[in-house]
Amino acid sequence: MSPVADRPAAPAKTRPAALLVTLCWTTFLVSSAGTAIAPFLLDMARDLDAELAAVGNLVALLSIAWGCMSLTAGTASDRVGRRPILLGGVLTLGAARVGLALSGSYASAAAWQLATGFGGGTFMGTVFATVSDHVAPGERGRALGWVITGQSLSLVFGVPLFTFLGAFVGWRGATAAHAAITLATALAIWLVVPPGRGRRAAAGLPLAAVATLLRPRLIALLGAGTMERACFAAMAVYLATYLLTAYAVSLSRLAVALGLVALGNLAGNLLGGHVADRWPARPLAYAASAVLTGALGLPLMLWQPGLAASVGLTRLTLYRRLRVAVFSTGDEVHDPGTALPSGAIYDSNRYSLCALVEGLGCRVTDLGILEDRLDTVRDALRNAAQGHDLLITSGGVKG
Repeated sequence: MSPVADRPAAPAKTRPAALLVTLCWTTFLVSSAGTAIAPFLLDMARDLDAELAAVGNLVALLSIAWGCMSLTAGTASDRVGRRPILLGGVLTLGAARVGLALSGSYASAAAWQLATGFGGGTFMGTVFATVSDHVAPGERGRALGWVITGQSLSLVFGVPLFTFLGAFVGWRGATAAHAAITLATALAIWLVVPPGRGRRAAAGLPLAAVATLLRPRLIALLGAGTMERACFAAMAVYLATYLLTAYAVSLSRLAVALGLVALGNLAGNLLGGHVADRWPARPLAYAASAVLTGALGLPLMLWQPGLAASVGLTRLTLYRRLRVAVFSTGDEVHDPGTALPSGAIYDSNRYSLCALVEGLGCRVTDLGILEDRLDTVRDALRNAAQGHDLLITSGGVKG
């Protein structure tokens, strides 16, 4: 009897909402683990007594383990079933996040990051096969689009969410919270993913299957998918910094820009699923979307003043960012955090002014607090005027 005849009957093809929502949410949590420590590298370097470069390599350790497990998890789920592999990946990742939050040394943090990568790769190597098992072919594109949405939104929203949480509880607290939510999600996976059974393949089938699959078209598709994910990750991590430095946008405008990117990513994933279900030429649809993405991104990322001549412009109106110096005066004014003598006040004006001026896109130099001495104030004004366009002072004037 052939290996195909030994396989159990395929499960019913449905599109259960609970399954898709749970897998989309879990994909968001699992994928967020890959970039969650990015905002806290400096704090982790201090707490773990390690160099910043070494702490940055924790992300690389996770990625290596992630990639290795992604190659083997799918095959393992074919043999033992999808649910045990999914659960094992989520529980491993959740436990590893707990370990990372409790780490007292760089070595232990590196070990727990490796474990996080093993758990993440195990889940991500199986989740797409799980969706394909339980969704009809005509609706599979939309269903996979939901899962990919969870993965993509982790890059768009995951880091800001962890940064906001870490501002209150630190990187250890944010990591522990992520671990708790991930471990709780394992119960949802147990409830909504059908148990199923693995199938026993004939001897030699895996190698033969790999040899059959490794055709030029599939290799090209894998390469294109890998490149697309790498480009998206780079954009998600570095787009904010690029906009701040190249376009000198304010923080409020940057928030709007990143919000538009998030909405566009969500809409693209959902629309792409519908297109894949209805357009028979799927490779052509994928190629067209990739070309369109690059065409829209090039003007944003490559525009520099030197490009004006290439499009026939002879003049450009440019403005240098204003250089502003800010200082306070008064012997009664003290910086926050210092002992406050009788009759003195803390300096709040200077910090407020610096924040407001930076929000307008100016380059701010904080000159601190000056004593109530004529020569001190006069020298500070003279020196600051030589390298700044605007001077802002805060303090009273004695008669």
